[in-house]
Amino acid sequence: MKNAVFSRLLALFALVLMAAPASAQTFNAQEQAEIRAVVREYLVRNPDVLREALDALETRVSAERWQEIKSDPRDFAIGPADAPVTIVEFYDYRCAYCHASLEWVIDLTRSRRDVRVVFKELPILSQESHEASLAAIAAMPQGRFLQFHRALMSFPLNRELNSVEIDRIARQSGIDVARMRRAMSDQAIVQLLQDNRGHAVDYNITGTPGFVINGELISGFNEPLLNARIREATREARERRTAQR
Repeated sequence: MKNAVFSRLLALFALVLMAAPASAQTFNAQEQAEIRAVVREYLVRNPDVLREALDALETRVSAERWQEIKSDPRDFAIGPADAPVTIVEFYDYRCAYCHASLEWVIDLTRSRRDVRVVFKELPILSQESHEASLAAIAAMPQGRFLQFHRALMSFPLNRELNSVEIDRIARQSGIDVARMRRAMSDQAIVQLLQDNRGHAVDYNITGTPGFVINGELISGFNEPLLNARIREATREARERRTAQR
């Protein structure tokens, strides 16, 4: 992460020196070299300045990344948009630990009005997973996503989740299967799954489930750790509100 941020900072610095039309063009090559030398010497003598700049850039990048994954209008979410605690779950329908976490997630959506849960499809285990995620996203406009999601996540792992089963589960969940199947070829749905994989890479999510709680990743289904993080995030949010008064 530090190396990536450092590279971005250097690129930004180079642009300032070389791409500013009103100033850089007025310096000749020798003068630009002298400016670089002065800046380099200053940074060598004052490394804390560079460290502070790197930390500030990393904080900004992290905030932008978190804002992007928690507020994507293409995802299904439950809870107030302004909830002090947001949980983004990356999951796969063929993941045993995702199955195990299902009722914990659903219980949160029922019992906590101060928590928002964002459901983010991350089919990484099999072609079955991929087809199920395409179906779930394609069915979302029909208004039965949660019912369909729970049914897919409850399907036994020792049975094949093939197209016939996906259609059967969709039909039982109140989904118009023909409409769902037509929508599954929509490039926008394929793009959403690609974007989700990119977000997973950004957060170093290498397996499912991955829970990002107010920007902090908790890998796997560790219920005590997840509950502790929610309590911590709630306390942090309360302290921020108090400080703003």
